Amino acid sequence: MILVNTWLKLLGLTLAFVAGGHAANPLGLPPEVDARIHAALEANYRMDFATGAAELKAVESWAEAHPLIVFGDLLIEWWKVTAAVWEEDEDLCAPMLVAADRSLAAAERLIAQGDPTGEGHLVKGATLGLQGRWHIKNRHWMKSYFVGKAAKANLERALEINPELYDAYSGIGIYDYFVAKLPGVVRWLAFSGQTADPAVGMREVELALEKGTYTVVGTQAALALIFIRNELDPAKALTVIDALIAAYPHSPFFGSLRLIALYDLNQPEALAAEAARQAELFAAGHFPAERAAQIHFAAGLAHFRQQDWAAADQAYAQAVAAGHPSDPFATWAQLHRGNILDVRSDRKAARAVYREVRKLLNRWGTERLAERYLDDAFDPAIHQVRLLPDG
Repeated sequence: MILVNTWLKLLGLTLAFVAGGHAANPLGLPPEVDARIHAALEANYRMDFATGAAELKAVESWAEAHPLIVFGDLLIEWWKVTAAVWEEDEDLCAPMLVAADRSLAAAERLIAQGDPTGEGHLVKGATLGLQGRWHIKNRHWMKSYFVGKAAKANLERALEINPELYDAYSGIGIYDYFVAKLPGVVRWLAFSGQTADPAVGMREVELALEKGTYTVVGTQAALALIFIRNELDPAKALTVIDALIAAYPHSPFFGSLRLIALYDLNQPEALAAEAARQAELFAAGHFPAERAAQIHFAAGLAHFRQQDWAAADQAYAQAVAAGHPSDPFATWAQLHRGNILDVRSDRKAARAVYREVRKLLNRWGTERLAERYLDDAFDPAIHQVRLLPDG
């Protein structure tokens, strides 16, 4: 019941944010700096990274006093990595990792000067949080453990200095949620004193959504993925995603999240409508040209969910042709083409495809699924329930 009540509050806050815009300026930033940072964040959601970089460049003279500007540069690189699902390729992640080092250095300089508003600790905690997530994705377990704990400690220190920094509760809440999900013995050994109730983390996320300034949209996207991959509740995820798309209809990333939720809900007609919406936006120039594979994959996914294998295979072939080795949608299209070969009882050809997918960069579980289908042929009755493997 607590989790249900918490979810209802989160839903209300999500819709309120879309209607009401961002919160006040808790760091007391100069108005131009505050406005430029928000403009850069909104450009990230549209994947208009050049515009985001230009917004931050316009206020770089303030960066020494305000490391949030340097952190904004890191967020641009982070969104590039996240949208392209590059997390497990260290070379492709190199600009993001360099930006993280710069962000930490900027935060440390302000902390050394006393950090009167908590901005230094907020930026340090948020930067460490992103680094910790990257270490988890790359199975650097001990590194992620120490970095994650340091991230939370810095965010808590930011709140001690400035209780109005509600953005800090986003990172704290997500950390507490995932630690609560760990097996009890692991939590006891490594996270002594941490709660075993994930609703605690959700309530902290709720506070960030209600009163946060800079992290609200990113928190909503993280929440949608939690509902999809961890809570296995695509209906709740879809409500959050729909609110995001209402506010940012030209976001390819939020569109990709909607594809996942609709697939898991087994709503092929809505999935086809979303594919058509994205195709129209792409044709009008509202999606970046490099998202062509996403457009063909979306069309193929709607046919795949309807088990129209011939139409799906045709669209997926176009996705593979439009993509490139670093394109996640081309990788997923190739995996599904192997599934279609299994449906057609061409096991030898299907296994050959899975072996090729296994060699590619892992994209939200494609490597694990390729391994699964090498051992057990794809069966729609068993394997078509969810798009992504377990979180």
